[in-house]
Amino acid sequence: MDTFHDAIRYVQKLPYGRNSSTRKASIILTEGKGTCSTKHACLKTLAEENEINSIDFNLAIYSMNGENTPGVGQVLKKYNLDYILEAHTYLSYDSERFDYTFQKANNRAWEKDILIEIPIDADQVGSWKKEYHQSVLKSWIKREKMPYSLDEIWDIREECIKALSPREV
Repeated sequence: MDTFHDAIRYVQKLPYGRNSSTRKASIILTEGKGTCSTKHACLKTLAEENEINSIDFNLAIYSMNGENTPGVGQVLKKYNLDYILEAHTYLSYDSERFDYTFQKANNRAWEKDILIEIPIDADQVGSWKKEYHQSVLKSWIKREKMPYSLDEIWDIREECIKALSPREV
């Protein structure tokens, strides 16, 4: 790879899948797969190492549904949910969002359903991201008087994520 754009194309072509750890951004290279978090953390780290400081790493909480995230609709329907709040990471440059999670070119159907958007650091994709996401879910469950506990909602979310793994969105 000669350029940052070459790295982007390489990372985007890696299959979607959970990594064994989120502690080291380069794990996607050794395991040959990655999630939104690990793929974008790797690209953000690479940008920083090459003094490309104009690229931001962001986390959004959005209302994930079968329309904006193909593959999760049947799972949500099974639990009588129209959506579930999901944490998604991506890069941005000059206020434009770039999502390299899946092989299809920059699918950003989720953008219209963003509820919260914050900048993060590459080292926040592990436990910090999970804790933040769960705190948002706790508030949502309470506010909406959901018939599910946090553990149940987290399990439903995990089922949604598993539904994404074999497909390309």
